[in-house]
Amino acid sequence: MKNATRYAITVICEDRVGLVGRFTGAITRLGGNIEVLDQNVRLGYFVITLMATFNTAITPETVRNGLLEIDDAGTPAISVLPRRDAAIPPAGHGAPFVLAVAGIDVPGNFSMLTTCLARYHINVESLACRTHGDRFTIIGELTVPRDVDTKAVRLELSELLADREVKVSLMHSDIFDATNRIPMPKHQTETPS
Repeated sequence: MKNATRYAITVICEDRVGLVGRFTGAITRLGGNIEVLDQNVRLGYFVITLMATFNTAITPETVRNGLLEIDDAGTPAISVLPRRDAAIPPAGHGAPFVLAVAGIDVPGNFSMLTTCLARYHINVESLACRTHGDRFTIIGELTVPRDVDTKAVRLELSELLADREVKVSLMHSDIFDATNRIPMPKHQTETPS
């Protein structure tokens, strides 16, 4: 598309029923096509991140002002960042894995876990943490390089977080799909041949 504009857009505000529809409707009215969207509610806050392509040379300020017009969104924090015309190659190459960790919630769980993954050059595609009382659960999608020993990663995570009584599961997404009713979405993580 000539004069097309691509933006990464993030909105955070207090949660209300129907916000996904109102924000995506605003993008559509501004001439945008949503390519990818992630939305969650965290501790009462609505968080939506999306990538949209507009068929005109619309400015970030125009997009932001169009989103600010959502009348019941309170005072949203809105970020509209220009992006390349096409998707960029994945940061990590390898096989898709699913990580699940559960244990006692102690400050530093996320940091210890992600630092360990980085040492193995494992790319985090998505990661979510939930706490309930004194317990935590972390679920993530990872890209694990082919030469990484996943049993060693699982063992190291278990040892690092041993004082938190953790249980660690790290399995290839194909195995996860075969043993669960909800398949994980596939990411382009392989190096082209």
